[in-house]
Amino acid sequence: MKVFFLAAGFGKRMGDWTNDTPKPLLKIDGISFLDYSFYLANQWKLKDGWINVHYLGEKIIDHLKNFKGLKLQISFEKKEILGTAGGIKTAFHKNIPNEPILLMNPDTLLFPESDFKIRKNLPVHSKIHLYLQKLKPNENYTKIHLTYDGKIEFGSGDYYYIGLSILDPSVFDEVPVNTHYNLSAIFKDLAKTNQITGEVFKGTSLDLGERKLYEDSINQNIFGEKKTSILTFIEDSFTN
Repeated sequence: MKVFFLAAGFGKRMGDWTNDTPKPLLKIDGISFLDYSFYLANQWKLKDGWINVHYLGEKIIDHLKNFKGLKLQISFEKKEILGTAGGIKTAFHKNIPNEPILLMNPDTLLFPESDFKIRKNLPVHSKIHLYLQKLKPNENYTKIHLTYDGKIEFGSGDYYYIGLSILDPSVFDEVPVNTHYNLSAIFKDLAKTNQITGEVFKGTSLDLGERKLYEDSINQNIFGEKKTSILTFIEDSFTN
């Protein structure tokens, strides 16, 4: 299985923090969102994949020029941002994978439990599989209901999507290349035909997609005892 990292967004909700720095390169506890997502992918034994960039994309490309931790194909959306589905389809339209891909959003830091294992295949009859967490009071994420047999229903429920999912590449068959297209539309269409499933993520997460959330956490000891191994991975991955 290959992995796709979403790194094209403008980061407007981060305020001045993203005036000169693309959001994936913002740091928390001394480690960038993007580098931590690379670390997790490595922990899950993923070796190669894609990353899409747009806003301040040159800075992300420069950041990756000596990166050897994963074999990545970079898709630079120069003309316009393409949305999640449009960005994914454009990145791999000339070499469409024949197996499910893992989608990661570096905005949300994931802290899996030690025995967590990422799925390598989709459940039977599923085209997309979402990792979810329980909603807390006053959180404004899209509500998701998880049925007893793992099906997903949007609009009500006790769960929300944490930005980690497994996708069948065929869901992008009708998505045009180099055109803006939202993944949420595909989610909702598949939900109508019971082809989207989910499970509760075994671990915790920290959404840093807004300025206040980021500023409240920027200097906290987020990574704990794992920080040393994360920094070692980063150092080894960027060694010339």
